[in-house]
Amino acid sequence: MKTEIVSIFSSGDGRNEALELAEKTGAYCGLDNKSVLRLRLLSEELIELIRSLSEDLRGDFWLETKDKNVEIHLKTEIPMDLQTRNELLAVSSSGKNSAAKGLIGKIREMIAIKTLPENPDSKYMEQQALGLLSLGYQMGTYGAGTYSWSMNTYISQIDKADFNIDETKEAKDELEKSIVANLADEVKVNIVNSDVEATIYKSFD
Repeated sequence: MKTEIVSIFSSGDGRNEALELAEKTGAYCGLDNKSVLRLRLLSEELIELIRSLSEDLRGDFWLETKDKNVEIHLKTEIPMDLQTRNELLAVSSSGKNSAAKGLIGKIREMIAIKTLPENPDSKYMEQQALGLLSLGYQMGTYGAGTYSWSMNTYISQIDKADFNIDETKEAKDELEKSIVANLADEVKVNIVNSDVEATIYKSFD
């Protein structure tokens, strides 16, 4: 079953309606109160992705269910006007965004960086800004400008990565504290140019 689509905005509008939809969907699937709360928490985390990417960003939020398997979807388009491009380039060229804390903050930064137009001059700086998070993504199947990222791939590659010890430790600490990493079965992000879709997968069986 696919639910109705709720429009949410970076300003916060639509957030309450989206969370109510998540709770109603959980009840419809026959989930107990604890599971409904977890579904709401995961929905809150996904909605957080839209914050700070752009002042007037709008996203589509919906859920898809099969028995007690739930997918939480957020789809948006990031407008690449000159001001937005300059702001995102400033983030990537710094090599590190100190404001991007936690797994969701890092994913949000990754989305901002990977939706920038291809630019060979800034490519290396973008990779530096992504850091360990780059372990979870690969080029998409539709050519340049398309990417996919998987939380499970990211987690499985951390111990194998040739990064400094402090950076690896920080990444592991973030995962231990992350609601999404602890509750979700998987998180996937697909990017096609300026179009972004993030999905959280959770089985309540």
